[in-house]
Amino acid sequence: MKSAIIKAFAFLAKEFHDVRRQPRLLLSLVGGPLLVLAAFGATFQTANPFISTVLVWPEDGVPGIDQAQAEQFIGRNFYLTKVTSDREEALAMLDEGRVDVVQIIPDVTQEEAIAQERPQIEVYSRTVDPNLEGWVRSLAYGEMNFINRQLLAREAQVAQDKAREIDVSLEDAASQFRLLQENFDAEQIERAETQARELRLALVGFVDFLPPISQAQANLAPELTRIHRDTEILIDDLGEFEQVLASGEVATRMERLASTVDEIEALHGTVGEFVGVPPENIVSPVQETYRNLRGTPYTMVIFYTPAVLALLVQQLAITLGSLGLVRERQMGSYEMFRVSPLRFSQILLGKSVAYVLYVTVAGVILTGLLALLKVPLPVHWVQHLVLLILLATASTGIGFLISALSQTDSQAIQLTMLLLLLSIFFTGFFLPLSGFSWPAWIVGALLPMTHALEGFQDLLLKGDSVTPGIMTVLVFISLLAYGLVLVIMRRQYRRMAH
Repeated sequence: MKSAIIKAFAFLAKEFHDVRRQPRLLLSLVGGPLLVLAAFGATFQTANPFISTVLVWPEDGVPGIDQAQAEQFIGRNFYLTKVTSDREEALAMLDEGRVDVVQIIPDVTQEEAIAQERPQIEVYSRTVDPNLEGWVRSLAYGEMNFINRQLLAREAQVAQDKAREIDVSLEDAASQFRLLQENFDAEQIERAETQARELRLALVGFVDFLPPISQAQANLAPELTRIHRDTEILIDDLGEFEQVLASGEVATRMERLASTVDEIEALHGTVGEFVGVPPENIVSPVQETYRNLRGTPYTMVIFYTPAVLALLVQQLAITLGSLGLVRERQMGSYEMFRVSPLRFSQILLGKSVAYVLYVTVAGVILTGLLALLKVPLPVHWVQHLVLLILLATASTGIGFLISALSQTDSQAIQLTMLLLLLSIFFTGFFLPLSGFSWPAWIVGALLPMTHALEGFQDLLLKGDSVTPGIMTVLVFISLLAYGLVLVIMRRQYRRMAH
């Protein structure tokens, strides 16, 4: 047992001194990834696409919508290059490639709008990027909702203004009817009939200004529900009251008069509630409340840093491992190893420990340097170190597998670059794996970075512990990679023996 360990660690010393004698290689192992992280942090701004747009706004404006407010809303998502009322000019700018999107706001004051044709917000682009297309359509949908809410809020504001006018008529009618309660002479009855008729007609016109109420809004906008209900009740009551006044029956007049005064008072109170509600709450009773329970989100640079760290550590280990065996084969060392008392498993163990040690040290140094990018340091350093070791071990095993399958350095480098591309696209680095079909999930599951990325996010960004499943999967990938390397290299050993 002692002899096997000495033989294995002889290769550890060999690889250690090989790297030590190459200071540029040692510098590239740590300095290279650090420069990548620094460049990433210094240049990355946002993952949102840059979309320039020109806005076509009607010359007469849009009733109920402030143009400056609309421009500010659009400017949150688009780079607003120009606002014009010339449709052809805007489309020409799009054809010439000067802008990415043209947005045309309809003129709702035109005759076609009065002719019951629904106004449309027209959005034009010439993009060939499907992601950009989806982004533009999503933002355009949000702007459509914004404009619709503003128009409906304007209608609600008009209804509230009419309600204030009606409130004055209610007070006048209530005063007139109270005088009638004190003196039922012919002159007062005639005035009351006139007052009731005028108030009823005013209320009928007022209902036309009220926003329509749906069944869903009945519980979500109670002020609108009550003013509809109380207005309809008072309209019916005033109609009956006019008939009673003309009937000549004093007792019936008194009873109906008292009921009408009560209904007026009820509507008076309802109007007060209605005009006190913000117009947007009337037409959009459901409001959004967002709260991030973790506080504030990280910047894009900090959010993507754990993924960059996982990618750098993985590629460092894969690069070292991918050249470790093919180099020995090209130098003719296998013939000497075959006739020596060394076993291939001992060679593999010694090289693995050396590479994992180098990569782990580089990973720890990089983690400490992340403070320069204001990335939170891991709360659980022991778990972070274990995760780095497992990531380096699994990645080195994949590197050895590449080396075992390659005949030359060029082949190993090509396969390493192919693995880098797979890591960028199929590990959740930029695009979530949930957006791919199941074959991509298999590729992602076999790449160590997929699982290490999640673990680094837990440790660095969330301040949580690493789930045991992540560690278990990395151990499984390591065993699988090293197992395949042993099988392939033993076959190559046997071929050389014959």
